[in-house]
Amino acid sequence: MMEHSFIERWMSNGFKEFGRLIAKQPHAFLFVSLLVAGGLGAGLYFIDNENSIEKLYTPDSGAAKVERDYIQEHFPINDSEHFLPSRLITSGRYAAIIVRGCGDLANNVLHESVVNAAVSLHKNITQIETEHHGLNFTSVCARWESECVVTGLDFLDYIASQVPNVTVGYPLQGTIFSGAVLGGVSVDDGTDTIRKATAFKLIYHLRSSHEEDDESSEAWERAFLGFMATFSSDSIDVSWSTSRSLETEISDLTISSVPTLAAYTGSILMAFAILSCLMIDPVRSKPFLGMVGVLGAGMAVLATIGLMSYCGVKFNTLVAAMPFLVIGVGVDNMFILLAAWRKTNPWDSVQDRSANTYAEAGVSITITTLTNALAFAVGAITSFPGVRVFCMYSGIAIVFAYLFQLNFFGACMIYDGYREKQNRHFLTCMTVPVPSKDDQSGCCQQSCCRGDAKAGVKDHNDHLIMLFFKKYYGPFMTNVWVKVVVMIMFVGYLGVAIWGCVQLREGVQLSKLAGDASYVARFLEQDDSYFSEYDVRVAVIVKEELDYWDPDVQDRVDNMLAGFEDTAFTCGKNESESWLRDFLAYADLICLNPYLPALNPANKTSFIECLRDRFLSIPEFKRYAHDILFYENGTEIIASRFFVQTKEIDGTLKEKNMMIKMRDLASESSVEAIVYHPSFVYYDQYIAILPNTLQNLGIATAAMLVVSLFLMPHPVNAVWVTLAIASICTGVLGFMTLWSVNLDSVSMINIIMCIGFSVDFSAHIVYSFVTAEESGRDARAVHALYSLGVPILQGSLSTILGIAALSTAPSYGFRTFFKTVFLVIVFGLVHGIVFLPVMLSCLGPQGAVNLKENRSDEAQAGHFSTSNRNAEDGGNVVLQDVKVEGRKDNPLMTLSMKVWLDHLNEENGLKDKGTTESQLNLAANAEMSVSTEEDSKL
Repeated sequence: MMEHSFIERWMSNGFKEFGRLIAKQPHAFLFVSLLVAGGLGAGLYFIDNENSIEKLYTPDSGAAKVERDYIQEHFPINDSEHFLPSRLITSGRYAAIIVRGCGDLANNVLHESVVNAAVSLHKNITQIETEHHGLNFTSVCARWESECVVTGLDFLDYIASQVPNVTVGYPLQGTIFSGAVLGGVSVDDGTDTIRKATAFKLIYHLRSSHEEDDESSEAWERAFLGFMATFSSDSIDVSWSTSRSLETEISDLTISSVPTLAAYTGSILMAFAILSCLMIDPVRSKPFLGMVGVLGAGMAVLATIGLMSYCGVKFNTLVAAMPFLVIGVGVDNMFILLAAWRKTNPWDSVQDRSANTYAEAGVSITITTLTNALAFAVGAITSFPGVRVFCMYSGIAIVFAYLFQLNFFGACMIYDGYREKQNRHFLTCMTVPVPSKDDQSGCCQQSCCRGDAKAGVKDHNDHLIMLFFKKYYGPFMTNVWVKVVVMIMFVGYLGVAIWGCVQLREGVQLSKLAGDASYVARFLEQDDSYFSEYDVRVAVIVKEELDYWDPDVQDRVDNMLAGFEDTAFTCGKNESESWLRDFLAYADLICLNPYLPALNPANKTSFIECLRDRFLSIPEFKRYAHDILFYENGTEIIASRFFVQTKEIDGTLKEKNMMIKMRDLASESSVEAIVYHPSFVYYDQYIAILPNTLQNLGIATAAMLVVSLFLMPHPVNAVWVTLAIASICTGVLGFMTLWSVNLDSVSMINIIMCIGFSVDFSAHIVYSFVTAEESGRDARAVHALYSLGVPILQGSLSTILGIAALSTAPSYGFRTFFKTVFLVIVFGLVHGIVFLPVMLSCLGPQGAVNLKENRSDEAQAGHFSTSNRNAEDGGNVVLQDVKVEGRKDNPLMTLSMKVWLDHLNEENGLKDKGTTESQLNLAANAEMSVSTEEDSKL
């Protein structure tokens, strides 16, 4: 059979020595831990926030960013003189309002009273002045020639001149595109005349090309928000937003919500940790260590944020969820250390108990930390900056939590170990008596006034839930009919999960990122609801130098444009903008007019001169001057652009498919072309999120497989762990879709994290099953549940409690984080204590793997004996030898623990044969009278 891996053996020996060292010098470890946490935590002074939606939620390598760079170079915007909203390259600076009627006029925005109120509101908005410099809208507005640009103002002026008898066409009213500014529209049957409209939108565009202009516009935006917050009307209901409102609201929401949620989480976890560390035995109870464990995890969060601030890595809203996760994971490590401590022999010195604790638990939490940190390291290579920074913060925080639990919590555990060694009460620190056989005291006295650890009380090391797993749950799960039901449940689980994966939706709509009660959320929801019919106007840019005067080239360009107009996502040519079509129509008029100079549109010189000198100087066509790029000499056209209008783009799926269709048409075109709209920068997340997630899953799973092969003693472990990872990840992806969670940056973080947690849940159960000494599969499955069911259950509950507060947060991002982490933990827990034990009991290895420890204190294999403590028989002290057969190792079982458990087994056996229990009890008074070396050190 196979021995322990060399790496595991080397790590265990190293941790044993470390345990002895920390037991000798706990003061130094405690002081250094506090010093490191305080020194790094001081970095909070340098903390800086990144709130840009684009930088957080869009991929670095998005095609739209490349297209945007090309347009900025070839078609730059001059927002001081020649600004056109349809030619925007970025979202720019703006303030916007959506107007609806009140009461009975809620669905009739064209009513006279509503229109008049909207006109009045517009006048008031243009008179808003900044606080310091007194700048009004005309001082900061983007301009076309000398006029301020307000999208929808021309339409508002038109309907204001028509009231009370307003007749409006949709989506065109003459030359005015009403489709962009009217929402919730119903038209008369068979016509394009509007019967009613629900909402009307105005957008006030501001200058931002120069830094000074941008600062002035930002100040005016703040003044606008202040005005709108106090605005009220009996006739109209108004929602509003600005270009930076969403980013500001997300930042403010984080600042206002996180402290409250963190306090709630800390309190809940503190209470849970304290209760989990309480036992009936007042000596062995360690509630204060539970508090220290939570504090250590909090120190890890503090040190991480401080360190990253020192390094100049900006904090962001995604990272705000990190503390809740890390505190829960840090508490898991505490539970594992305490479980290992409780399994040591209470007769041993504190140094020996510490050495044995670290030898067993150190390897376990190291593997756990390594897999979690490795999963986050893989996530740090993603192309999404927000996810990348979150993974950097979380990976470092996981490592700090590991280090602080080993050092800070470990030092505190040593102090508590000396208290336990002296048999002192956990609360009063007063010495408590050791009960005798005849002590029949009640539960109250037992839990307050005596300690059982040194009295040889049966199962004193076992947590009540451990006994539940051993005596009830384990045998129940290994029942044949239960196995059949569990297998059916697993097949059903996989079926539902795979069906959910098929329904997977990518990306997050911006309207979901703001707080639930935010004015921004209200505006974005109404914008999505009312104005998705005619929203995105896509630019088609011809990068190739073409002979536009050539009729064949003209046909190719027109056919290309017709292809864009003939899709399910776009309108026809009436809503498009084509300088070439309008120019050729103009040229036809010139050719037919005998009073105008002759024009030959098929001649290069005639074409260029007429286009440049005559056509583009006509007011109606001046806008096209910014769609045609000439060489400096003005005789050649380098590039040009056209615009097509999309329709009915409601929802992330249509946004994604529309963009993909536009790009496919551009790549298939007979001329070199690209397509662009500022929203494409955000739509790119829909395309990139799934490949990035699958890439990270593949790399992380492969990495976990390698780690499992190196650190676990048998290849079968790696196989089962890999299968568990695949199953859990499939379940999380599928069920989160059914829980109305899209695959976006937030859920992507948790899918990455899912890899590490999957290893945590599955590896230990599989390891315990494979190495169990029992011969039957069922017995070894019960042993695995008995050994590790409690730590897995405690770890799951602590993590869920750590993120439970996020479920009540007024933010989609926080709630999504809660949902996905909850699914990860629940499915991991179900696999660890339900699916895997049943599957291993049916399909696991038949024989146990013989693992021989190669450590200094376990050099002798097979059979050894130890001299037992004094036993009392009728007042006479006798010595008994306890024979301990070579036992196959459990990862959380030390040599001293084996001696102690065999002593208990022998005690029980003698009791069954009629031997009185008093013959095997410890000489408690003699034990307590010995002055130990450890006590003198304190």
